[in-house]
Amino acid sequence: VNILASAVGSLTNPTRLANTFKSNGIHVSDKTIGTYIEYLLDAFFINKAERYDIKGKKYIASPFKYYFTDVGLRNARLKTIVDFYDEQKGLVRCLCEVILKKNPGFFDTGEPWMADCTVIKVYEEFQRQKDVRVKVKISSEFVLSDGSYVAGTIQNISAGGLYFITARQLNRGDRFIFVHKFKTDLCKVEARVLRVQEQYGGYGYGCQFMGLTPQVEADIRSFVYARQIHQQLVRQTKHGLLLDDET
Repeated sequence: VNILASAVGSLTNPTRLANTFKSNGIHVSDKTIGTYIEYLLDAFFINKAERYDIKGKKYIASPFKYYFTDVGLRNARLKTIVDFYDEQKGLVRCLCEVILKKNPGFFDTGEPWMADCTVIKVYEEFQRQKDVRVKVKISSEFVLSDGSYVAGTIQNISAGGLYFITARQLNRGDRFIFVHKFKTDLCKVEARVLRVQEQYGGYGYGCQFMGLTPQVEADIRSFVYARQIHQQLVRQTKHGLLLDDET
């Protein structure tokens, strides 16, 4: 039931579910799983959506999509891996039990849903998120220590630094300041050039942040985390669409 709850709307069948159990060291036959699914269908606990072949004018035998009759039952059983941000530990990856519900503060926050999340097991911690780097495309102006301005584009960023490209040549050790709104307030960030990479028509610079205040560092971590989650959702959505097209 937990696996079905975490795969609502995805194509699946007893064989796929049996393989999932097998990968976790649990051996159960696809026939047994199929019987259990039939029990859930007979009890009106779940519904089955069959695919229809328009050209052949017939239903496709397998795989199917399963939906819970009562979304509340599905939510109450949902266990999934969740990445969340902790100000002390950085990015934390956990197995959690999640219960989704409508957000009564929707008109204030703009978020239609909220969740009660119980951590069951911690899988991994990315200390300070310095190992977590996300791709971005942020145009910005960088103020050098001599007061001159450099226009460039930030291509990736982490809590430890960034990489940006520009037409102007800089040197290792050069310091600069830039301003960006990572969360709600504008943040003034100082960095220094550690790595210089010559590119066609310009230069790329790997840079390290310098002297971040706790608040600015927390805002950057939160920005990196939010962007990482967004990119993961985009990849998962594209992957899901490809699976549907292929079948």
